[in-house]
Amino acid sequence: MALHDLLQRQQRAEEAAKDREAERLAAMIGDNGGPPLVEPFGIDAPWFQFANAEEVERLAKLHVRIERRKLILSEDVNERKKIMKCCIRRMRRASGKN
Repeated sequence: MALHDLLQRQQRAEEAAKDREAERLAAMIGDNGGPPLVEPFGIDAPWFQFANAEEVERLAKLHVRIERRKLILSEDVNERKKIMKCCIRRMRRASGKN
């Protein structure tokens, strides 16, 4: 009987450990692998509370699309700055202003 109780306690402890690990991982993963957002999609406007399920679903798709475009745009702007700096250095060297 004692062995049976020991096995049950051990099994419950293992299940509790799995649950704790799942909660820890869920907290780390958040939304799409990123940190959890305080407000859904970063929208804290009062009108968002009145959005129906279809609109929230559409907002979720738009949010991902907008964030992706922001990332692409920032990469392009950084590349443009890099080219600009190289050209400015080349211009200064050509005019003898090292």
